[in-house]
Amino acid sequence: MKSLMKNRINCIFIIAAIVLSVICAPVYASESEEITSLSASYASGKVTVTGETIENVYAIAVLLYDNNDELLRMETFGISNQSFTAEIEISLPAGTYTVKVADYAGGPFATTTFTYAPSSGSGSSGTPAPTPTYTANLTGTEGQGIGSSIQVKVDTKTSTGTAELLEENAAGIFAGSGTISMPSIPGVNTFSVEMPAAVLSKDEGSGMLTLTTDIGNIVIPDNMLSTDPDAEGKKAAITIGQADKTTLTEEEKAAVGERPLIQLALTLDGEAASWNNPNAPVTVSIPYTPTEEELNNPENIVIWYLDGSGELICIPNGRYDPETGAVTFSTTHFSLYAVGYNAVTFNDVSPDAWYAKAVAFISARKITAGTGGGNFSPAKQLTRGEFIVMLMRAYGIEPDSNPTDNFSDAGNGYFTNYLAAAKRLGISAGVGNNMFGTDRYITRQEMFTMLYNALKVINMLPEGNKGKPLSSFSDAGDISSWAMEAMKLLVETGTVVGSGGKLLPKDTTTRAQMAQVLYSLLNK
Repeated sequence: MKSLMKNRINCIFIIAAIVLSVICAPVYASESEEITSLSASYASGKVTVTGETIENVYAIAVLLYDNNDELLRMETFGISNQSFTAEIEISLPAGTYTVKVADYAGGPFATTTFTYAPSSGSGSSGTPAPTPTYTANLTGTEGQGIGSSIQVKVDTKTSTGTAELLEENAAGIFAGSGTISMPSIPGVNTFSVEMPAAVLSKDEGSGMLTLTTDIGNIVIPDNMLSTDPDAEGKKAAITIGQADKTTLTEEEKAAVGERPLIQLALTLDGEAASWNNPNAPVTVSIPYTPTEEELNNPENIVIWYLDGSGELICIPNGRYDPETGAVTFSTTHFSLYAVGYNAVTFNDVSPDAWYAKAVAFISARKITAGTGGGNFSPAKQLTRGEFIVMLMRAYGIEPDSNPTDNFSDAGNGYFTNYLAAAKRLGISAGVGNNMFGTDRYITRQEMFTMLYNALKVINMLPEGNKGKPLSSFSDAGDISSWAMEAMKLLVETGTVVGSGGKLLPKDTTTRAQMAQVLYSLLNK
């Protein structure tokens, strides 16, 4: 453990860029018993921190703050014979800075400050300090530009780093589903990639570009702008960056807390542009370290979409991935997005029930609000009306706000406008005579047929052959002809696995079973 802690670990946070060089005036103040002396100075683009510790301190954490108390850098250093000299390479403008040092294993900080007052336009050698340059790496399997790097332009006024792709390089990277990796840049909290809009206007998307940054990653399809005629002949820029929490409503601030808040944006020829393309969702990953409670209940970690009116809208497909340490979601429009935690409980769902996590997952995402009175009714048979609403909410398919056509038994309830959208989109043709059969208990083959139709509408039908042949199930012959296409695809892709060698196509299902189906689909 000691040798591990002695290894130097670098964690780069937000810092302010530009100038290098000279002078400092350290002032020491200590609150720590572990750090017995401390001083700091700045010269030639390097902060030097020296001090002494008591015994049994094996590594220290060094934090550098500007005069606005913003963290610029945090690094760890090993200890030798109860003393240390830590050097942090960083470009600093004139100002007063604070250095805090603590035992890496935990404990209070010792604090010191220094003031940097550079000589006019010169470094310690009398020569102008160089302006740092940064490059983004291009990687992938094929295509022009793969394996090379391009310069990142830094705008200190907007704290933005921008990489521009020429059309031939962009087209080549998309062809190979490549990645553009942005570097960590002092003072930069927003990253942008520019390219001709024509590269993003394919009729049918097949290529992807992944933009990776410290803020998060975004996977961009090459048909993203296929439905935007205003993009023709223009330069497009896609941006991901940290958003300003001070602009949020009190309700939004409470929901977001200290968790990440990002902004996704599109500009065309430098002008802000709206974007909404249901046929070309982008996938976003936000690095996140859950609290202990959140880590024990990851199904409650969600993504909030902040629509600008103060309303918090949950993205149903948002989920925490412990393997990547990020919260991932897909969206078809750009706005503010935040990591959140939304724990919902029901009186009749025991924490150790086999369906507990599934119910928590779908209720946290507002796919269901239960059956009233604080209950979920897990053993209750699921009706066709309940199912269509849960299905469409799960996949973000909006109800029709002013339906002009609907099923004759649509009534005037919470499912009415969902039924209109389901009819219009072809998710369901009903049970005959323009009836949906709202209160009828839904069968498994009806459920999976509507699921198939909904996934087809949003271009998310599963692919591959991870499942079994339909003929391997002993009751495959019980499937109705109208459900055969849907059941065959869902079974062969492994979406539907059956039970005991049977598919039970005409059996009904419970609310708990439906929750488990949606949980399994959305949590992949």
